[in-house]
Formats: sequence, structure tokens, C-alpha cells
Amino acid sequence: MMKGPKILRIGQAEENDVRFLDSDIGPAHAEIFIDNENNVFLTDLGSRAHTFVNGKSISDPVILQAGDKVRFGSTATYDWEYYILGRRTERKEEPKKVSKPVSSGQSSPKSNQVTGGKKDNINRDLWMILAAIVLLLFVLNVITG
Repeated sequence: MMKGPKILRIGQAEENDVRFLDSDIGPAHAEIFIDNENNVFLTDLGSRAHTFVNGKSISDPVILQAGDKVRFGSTATYDWEYYILGRRTERKEEPKKVSKPVSSGQSSPKSNQVTGGKKDNINRDLWMILAAIVLLLFVLNVITG
């Protein structure tokens, strides 16, 4: 069980504590705060795809209760009771696609990335190509004045 106070940042960016590489997860998607009394608060950080508790989109911080189901975007579920409280919850229904988050503190270089499949790898590759093209155009613009 994690002891408060502690903040866990959730999103696609490398510096997050919990990374999801699903295409609709933002770089800084959400945040979990554990206070001194071990209350667990979830906040959406203005993400486009939203954060959901028990199927409802949240816009303000909420305190999580035992049994609450957390989802980021359309498919990324997070078993917060297991990862934060250290206990498994029973799932009445399995989601269509589940991303299993891994804390960034683990030793394996592959372990701090969570992928949703080939589609996410293709999306990441396309973004890298687009970034390279933009950088190349910028350099050419500077050189040619």
C-alpha cells in the first residue's frame, strides 16, 4: 500500500509515473493524489479524451472509493485499488481493450512503456516522422533566410 502524501502523474509522456501509450491518452492526462490519511483523489488534467470514474466523465477532483472503476480515454482502464492499495478487485465485465500500466521506477527499459498494440506504434511512428519533417522545414527556412 502506498502511503501519502504522494502524487502519481498519468499519461503518455516519459516523465509520468504511470504511462499509457493508447492513442487517445494525453501526455499529461490525469493525476492521482494520496493524502496523509491515505485518501485517494483522481483529477483529470484537461485531457481531450477525459477521465472516467464508474463510466462518468470527471471535471473536478474526485475521491476514489472501494470498487470505483477508473478509465482514461476510451479504453485505458486502471486498477487503482491494486496498484495503490495492493488489493485485487473483482471485475464483473472485462473491457474490450485493457492497457496494463507499469510504474516508471522498474528496471527493465521496456517495462515503463505500455502499448495498446500495433496501432499505437504506427501512430507514434507517424508523429515522429511529422516532427522530423517540421524540424527539417524549420532548418531549411533558417538556412535560406
